[in-house]
Amino acid sequence: MRSGLLAVITLIMLFSTCLVRADSAVDHQTFLQQKLVTFGLAGTPWENESAFDEERSRAWMDALHHAYEKILELPLMEGKLVRHVLQTNPALKQRLGMILLSAEKSFYQPDATGLLRCRIEVPLFGKLSLRSALYLAALRPQSQQPVSFLASWTARPKEEKLPVPECRKLVVDVRQFYFEPSLFPRFFDSNGTLLFQESMIPQPERFSRPAVKFAFDTVTARESMEEGEYFYVSASVHELAARDVTIADVDAKVATAFCEQMIKHPNRELEIVIVYDPAKKPVSGKLSAPKPEKSQKKDRDSKEEPGANKANGGLR
Repeated sequence: MRSGLLAVITLIMLFSTCLVRADSAVDHQTFLQQKLVTFGLAGTPWENESAFDEERSRAWMDALHHAYEKILELPLMEGKLVRHVLQTNPALKQRLGMILLSAEKSFYQPDATGLLRCRIEVPLFGKLSLRSALYLAALRPQSQQPVSFLASWTARPKEEKLPVPECRKLVVDVRQFYFEPSLFPRFFDSNGTLLFQESMIPQPERFSRPAVKFAFDTVTARESMEEGEYFYVSASVHELAARDVTIADVDAKVATAFCEQMIKHPNRELEIVIVYDPAKKPVSGKLSAPKPEKSQKKDRDSKEEPGANKANGGLR
């Protein structure tokens, strides 16, 4: 009896672990701050005697290990995490190591227990950043892979010359949909044509600053902006593509013109802010039950004219 109970408890714990791993949590603070922050621990509680510089190095290495694990779980774009592209290019690990070693680090004084803490910040934008490393090492086309992971190769049909928008910020509100932030979010129109992705900005301005930012409310999104300097855009997010944004037809021309200005004139410091709800849950549930098929008898009866049975004496 006791062994059976232990077996049931073990199965419940394994099932719960599988559920947690299947629904990986998104680190929202990393995308809000545009930097990944981790802490490392070291100190004298584990050893009686050790050099202070040695403990600092241990705390730094511990912070680097935590940062590397977090980087691997960051959403890259729709359908991919960073760890999914590690096997596509051997140089990616080397570039990520270079980014981690060059990250800014801060040490704290040991506390009463003797623990020493190290804090490192890995930027998402800049020359030595996660976006630049992932783009140069893993996302550009390879000899054995003619198509890049990024969708910047999508050709947009030529349209009439669009007016230059006067606003400097595009606010995309998708709080009513489930949305996941990523390193390379994509913006499409209703026809599936790519309007913008950060990789489309030409060098050397590419990744010099975050062209796409994230916010939880519209007040933060339009912060330090006067009326007329920002424009609200209607958009939606498909439940099967939670990291891609689809611009509504009513604002498609404005968004297209704004994105073209971001690509052609990156020095104008134009940006897109995605406002989303981090507490929003993905749509889940059971499929609707199929409707029962009508029997052949009911179909035959429905086709007969009223009173036909009476004319035949009620016999069939």
